[in-house]
Amino acid sequence: MGGFAVCRVVAAAALALPLLGAPSTTAHAEAGRQPASALPSAAADTAATASLTLTSVSPTILGPTDQLVVSGTLHNEGSTALDRPTVRVVLGPADTPMDRAGVQAWATQTGAALGTEVARVRLKTAVAPGDTQPFQVKVKGLAAKGSATYGALPLSVEGAGAVVRTFAGYQRIKQYQPMALAWAVPLTLDPDPNLFGAAGQARETAWANALGAGSRVSRVLAATRDAAVTWAVDPTLTPSLLKDADTDATGGQEQSLRRATQDQIESMAAQHGPWVLPDTDADLAAVAASAQGEGLMQSLVARAAPVAEALGGRADIAWPAGGAYTAAGESGLRRIFRVPALAAQVTAASALDNGLGGTTPGAAQRSQGGLALLTYDDSLSRLLARTTSPAEAVLSAQQFLAESVSLLNELPGTAGRSVLVAAPRSFNPDPAAAKAFFATAAAIPWLATTTTDAELAQARRAAPSPAAPVTRTQPEASPVHPPVLTSARLLALEDTLRTVEGVAEIRDDGDRFARTWTRAAEQLASTRWRDAPTAWQTLDGRVAKAADETTSAVKVAAGNINFLADSGRLQITVTNSLEVPVENVKLTVEAANPRLRIDSPPSILHIGAKSRATVSLRVTALAAGLVPLRTTLTTPDGTVVGQGANVQVRVTPTGDWIYWGLGGLAGVILLLGIWRSVRRRPRGTAEPTPAVPERTV
Repeated sequence: MGGFAVCRVVAAAALALPLLGAPSTTAHAEAGRQPASALPSAAADTAATASLTLTSVSPTILGPTDQLVVSGTLHNEGSTALDRPTVRVVLGPADTPMDRAGVQAWATQTGAALGTEVARVRLKTAVAPGDTQPFQVKVKGLAAKGSATYGALPLSVEGAGAVVRTFAGYQRIKQYQPMALAWAVPLTLDPDPNLFGAAGQARETAWANALGAGSRVSRVLAATRDAAVTWAVDPTLTPSLLKDADTDATGGQEQSLRRATQDQIESMAAQHGPWVLPDTDADLAAVAASAQGEGLMQSLVARAAPVAEALGGRADIAWPAGGAYTAAGESGLRRIFRVPALAAQVTAASALDNGLGGTTPGAAQRSQGGLALLTYDDSLSRLLARTTSPAEAVLSAQQFLAESVSLLNELPGTAGRSVLVAAPRSFNPDPAAAKAFFATAAAIPWLATTTTDAELAQARRAAPSPAAPVTRTQPEASPVHPPVLTSARLLALEDTLRTVEGVAEIRDDGDRFARTWTRAAEQLASTRWRDAPTAWQTLDGRVAKAADETTSAVKVAAGNINFLADSGRLQITVTNSLEVPVENVKLTVEAANPRLRIDSPPSILHIGAKSRATVSLRVTALAAGLVPLRTTLTTPDGTVVGQGANVQVRVTPTGDWIYWGLGGLAGVILLLGIWRSVRRRPRGTAEPTPAVPERTV
């Protein structure tokens, strides 16, 4: 543990390191010693405010002749100097329970410990307010103080009123069957809606935050680079291995970052035997529990297969969020995993009961339905996750050691046992601290490093118990955020995808539009949004807006038309207010009642940017009256786009009677004209004026 950076614990603060389980090694205090609480201490040790930091506890496992070296720093947070304060190491009482619950209790307790002081050191100088002084305490003969031939001892490091609870591992004789230890770590994106959708500075910045130097993904890659860890990769991180990825809609910085991340994953894939998650890290748990969205999930699962082939990994492992297992959920996952077929599910040990009287289920399990279950240990996995800063990494590693021996002691003589440690999707390690954590685990003699492939092979051979696995009603796993994808949202998401794809068919920039916004819509199926439901709503709104901008921009102009004929043509106007042309827009016009018959087939339109098109329809009038027209704009695949309009036609058909009527009217007008001319003629005998002859032009 000497490689760990600073681990800072403030006096009187709770060391909240949650763990669960039930190991069983007991440590004894040194006989004849006074309890630590009875030992005198300098006034400054209790009156001043200080914090203790552990930088290392070494060696990882004490042999019979080894001395333990506890190194750290003491920081004066008070306003008065600490006059050469004393730092001491106290061994916990002999009756301290060291099963998994006991380890948890010791790690979370605060205040000076009852027990036996086994070593102390007094700092050489005073510690002024705000100053920090290093310390190193050496403890001799500690391995001999354990009652068992191997195990972990509870320790309390105390000084100037500050207390840090930790553990020390020891082994005098090997009297156990080692357990195999495998690791799995997700490589997934953060829930940032700006990562997808329209190109621009916001998107560039989001990708820089997601993949750039110091990003969470870069920290995970750096922390696990040299460890025997299986990566679980979201294909979104390997865009060139995906068909129709939206990289052509991105800026140069984004492309560079995504390419560099993919190159890292590809270059190290062989040593990490990756699992390729369904595309977008789709929320399998949400869909397996619902009858909706299976078609979408099947397509996202299928896309992982070629990525896995390119990386030399596998795409048939399901890792639903939360780690729960149910028989119904297994059936749902099998329906989703058609190609490739489902090989195994990752689940939490706390969700299963292996029928062994309360002992922790091992990593390799098998369901009654015959599905291999890769079962991770909840508590050990949480300790790996607590390497987010040096302040927690040392304590997490020492607690990992203590818990692992407690797990071993549930069945110490049983060969073939294994344990899987799986980081959460939000894993955000300090790379140096996490590397030291892995190094500590590798140095524990009762843990033998293995691979997840070996665990899978063992799980396939396991014989399921008739009574197991059984889902617990209240799993002990860490609380998991509920899925954002409800049944209603899954239905809406499938509709949104169809709309986006349909809208793309009529846009002049359709290929680019489809890649950009289909990809953004597909990302809404991701598990990552469980931690950020508001961000999901933001991206969902942007996708809907992109589709709506096209549908609202292409529309039929409203109007009233008087049609005075038995047959003829009507004109309908369609406008496009987009900045890009649209094409292959099908206009269908239907009369709302039988007074008017539409004789023209649907029209296929091409409308320029910010332009309009006029459609001429052949129609036949069958009866007089008002006829509303139903207008529909659709894409070639039938997706409704655009907006219809209220077009009203007042139909007045003519027929043969109109000609007789017009002839009669003309005759009447002629007679009236003659009559009026006769009345105005004078009664004399004047000579008539000669007529002007007609000219034919």
